[in-house]
Amino acid sequence: MKELYQRIKSFSGKNYGNYRQLANKKLDFGDFTLEFLHIQGDPYAPPSKILLYAPLNSLGWNHDYISNITRQIAFSDYLHRELAAAVQNRYPEKNAPLTLSMPGQEILIRNSLWCDNGNISLILQVALPGEKRLIDSEKAQEILLSALPDILTSALYASQEKIKEAKSAIENLEIREELLCELERHHLIAFIPNGAILPRESGISEKPLPNAIPFVSPKELYIELNCFGKKIIGMGIPKGITVITGGAYHGKSTLLNALEKAVYPHIAHDGREWIVVSKDAVRIRTEEGRSVRHSDISLLVHDLPHGKETKDFSTLHASGSTSEAANLLEMLEFGARTFLIDEDSSAVNFLIRDSRVRHLVGNEKEPLVPLIDQIQNFSKSGCNFILVAGACGDYLEIADTVLLLTEYQVENVTEKAKSFSQTNALEFSSTENEKVQEFLQRPSRNFKTYSEELRPALKPHSAVERQIKVKLQGTRLQMGFLQAELSGISQLPDNACSLGAGILLLNMLQNAEEIPSKEMLLKKLEKIERIGFRNIPQGMVREMALPRFLEIAAILLRLRDYNRP
Repeated sequence: MKELYQRIKSFSGKNYGNYRQLANKKLDFGDFTLEFLHIQGDPYAPPSKILLYAPLNSLGWNHDYISNITRQIAFSDYLHRELAAAVQNRYPEKNAPLTLSMPGQEILIRNSLWCDNGNISLILQVALPGEKRLIDSEKAQEILLSALPDILTSALYASQEKIKEAKSAIENLEIREELLCELERHHLIAFIPNGAILPRESGISEKPLPNAIPFVSPKELYIELNCFGKKIIGMGIPKGITVITGGAYHGKSTLLNALEKAVYPHIAHDGREWIVVSKDAVRIRTEEGRSVRHSDISLLVHDLPHGKETKDFSTLHASGSTSEAANLLEMLEFGARTFLIDEDSSAVNFLIRDSRVRHLVGNEKEPLVPLIDQIQNFSKSGCNFILVAGACGDYLEIADTVLLLTEYQVENVTEKAKSFSQTNALEFSSTENEKVQEFLQRPSRNFKTYSEELRPALKPHSAVERQIKVKLQGTRLQMGFLQAELSGISQLPDNACSLGAGILLLNMLQNAEEIPSKEMLLKKLEKIERIGFRNIPQGMVREMALPRFLEIAAILLRLRDYNRP
């Protein structure tokens, strides 16, 4: 630390720009090495970014904690939370000189702190102090040479208590991964353990609701799974079509939301940490006004007025039902096979069509094919559905499993629901089933035309920008003159994931030698899982996390050049 101390001391009273002398240097910082990745231009600019890295064994940790990818993710997440808590404890004020965002309830790969190859690396934001464009050397020394070492020591060095907590965090994720493997072995699409806490603290908090009613499985769906010698008991949801019904405010949507969020692992004591759902599960909802580009929606929309094509459908402003049809079929094409749908966030004419309207209008004059007409064809072709239906009773007739929620208690009422079946049940044609199977079996789309339409908008957004920047403004992601509205992608965990997806997509679209494809995206994600966000442009100076492939694909499909009609 001697060199850093001497340099900062020499800056006393000098012009703020002298901080730039710290750039492009590897500075000794005790057990760590420190680098300045970005140095702000003045005291009021966005904070500087520093990179710190060290061998894990110098901090008292051995290789066992990162011996596989599951352990790497769990251990890195644990240390990230410890470090963020230590930073916020030292600097609780709003405009703190040192900052690191506290992760939400999800456990994700983040560039802010990552452990691999026996090393730990982390990125912090540092507001370098100055007054009237002059360097405040004393404050800089206090931040970098007093507070920062104290924070690193309290958060990252091994102790008996931390070793115990780290092992618990790793075990929590290992059990969750084993539960995912158990799903396939037992032909299930989801599992909710007894004792899980599904309700959240509030509409703006993902923390568990205090004193909430713990989940208890109905006896008909009771299953016992074995993970690392632990017997975990709960409800298994079998493959096929599952309908969740019940009165308003009795927990239907809460149950579906817990499954929706379970595509990402959660920290211990979240209440949902051992809820698991198929990795390919995706939430489908209406998204009126979304941009749709070159999507084949012909299985659910056909024969539009004026001969508008639905096998290669494009619009800048989709209707509610058309957007929901596109959402389902696009994700189906990208490999999703489990779909979570709530009637409260769906277009009615996407879900059902009243029998009287059928007779009055006739199917030949209605371009929309409601999901109720196709859902069994999808199911026979290997797709699964979990659907909340408090009013759409037609789905009770074709459901393989019906769950009734009463004051957050679940009852299996499949047989009772079947007894209410009407005599005018819908007929499903083998022709439509063949169309669905053909759709599922074809190769993933070629994005050559799609990407060629997007690339002209990949240029700096203003004359003062030297490179294309990825920005997040509320729920809108922007890169150059491209933008995507993200509010309809409900499974994106946080802003770091949105930025991570944006930077990955920018990197992909800028590579004119490769055609964007499902295979290309998966290859990039697998690489990041091995080495973190290294060598990703902009990836070392932004707080980013790695979302699923399906969320990245959903963003890609919503990108459009907003300067074009």
